[in-house]
Amino acid sequence: MIKKAEYISNSPEETFTIGKELAATLKGGEVLALSGDLGAGKTAFVQGLAAGLGVKALVNSPTYTIMKLYRAKKGVIKQLCHIDAYRLDSGSELKDIGVDEYFGQADTVSAVEWAGRVKSSMPSNSLIISIKILDKNSRGISF
Repeated sequence: MIKKAEYISNSPEETFTIGKELAATLKGGEVLALSGDLGAGKTAFVQGLAAGLGVKALVNSPTYTIMKLYRAKKGVIKQLCHIDAYRLDSGSELKDIGVDEYFGQADTVSAVEWAGRVKSSMPSNSLIISIKILDKNSRGISF
């Protein structure tokens, strides 16, 4: 179980590091529900998460493809499912792209940016990660 945590990040690099540190605590099957305004650092967080899961590929936001899968190498975790729900209007659209194949799977960690847009299809045990813009360079990150 992930403990509640609050961080202040003063750069994209620090946000990356917080994501990477969270990855070290994951066991597989987790679904991360990320929220935050445009430019808050959701993708930087997921990039750190991916690095911590042993993903070697370049990770960027799947805004137009909506979902990308990355090969991971951390214990039983073999895959990162990265979703950007910004362009979706409902949870049923999330289901339509086949997320049930990934959510909760022991060998997969799923990260959903803009999760609030598809709330109805998010698992009830999702780890909610909020990234708030505090000022030009600082972000408040809580989960």
